[in-house]
Amino acid sequence: MKHVKILPLPDCQKLIYAEGQIARQIGTMIVVDDEQIGLTESYPIVAGGRDTADGLVLIDTSVYETQLVCLVGEEISPTTFCKFVKQSMHEEIPSSAYELYEQLHNNGGSLCLPKSSEPYINYQVELEFVNTNDTVVCQSSDTAAIYFEAYFEPGNKKDAYNQLLGQLMEYMNIFDNEELGTVIVFRTVDIDYLDLVKRLNDTKIETKFSEMLAPR
Repeated sequence: MKHVKILPLPDCQKLIYAEGQIARQIGTMIVVDDEQIGLTESYPIVAGGRDTADGLVLIDTSVYETQLVCLVGEEISPTTFCKFVKQSMHEEIPSSAYELYEQLHNNGGSLCLPKSSEPYINYQVELEFVNTNDTVVCQSSDTAAIYFEAYFEPGNKKDAYNQLLGQLMEYMNIFDNEELGTVIVFRTVDIDYLDLVKRLNDTKIETKFSEMLAPR
């Protein structure tokens, strides 16, 4: 026979990533099988954010599979944040970078830039293009600090541009909200997409704290 126990953690300050979202863990649901104690399972219970009192059990993820994002009141770098963006894009129900940022912000986390003597942090994003059957997959390289991903039909560079620009605008809105000065410059070694990268770098973007109006 199975028994369910709830372990409240009302003072827990952990923000975790699980099932495509960032949330504060407020408890654990433990499922104990009397006949097979070794099969005891535990699932995180997360809060809905600063302004709500509800709790949600993440039944598709065990406590051991969750990832620590940060503690309430702590800051994480864009590089760390984008690690979760990459994972969320591959979830069954994907989340955008801005959705993840709102979850981080609403649960008491924030972003910070590396210390620099320059007024802006310049992120060089290397884009890689791979043909897969009838689809081209565009992803930022493993060494890139900011994550981008797009899927489009071969030759449809307009679609690729719109997807990448949309993601770029999300990141710039995030950095503006955090009052962070950031410049993102795209690069590629794929000669077939040099024009796409140039178009992205030539696009002028109005920002409050970054310099994205001049060609990059």
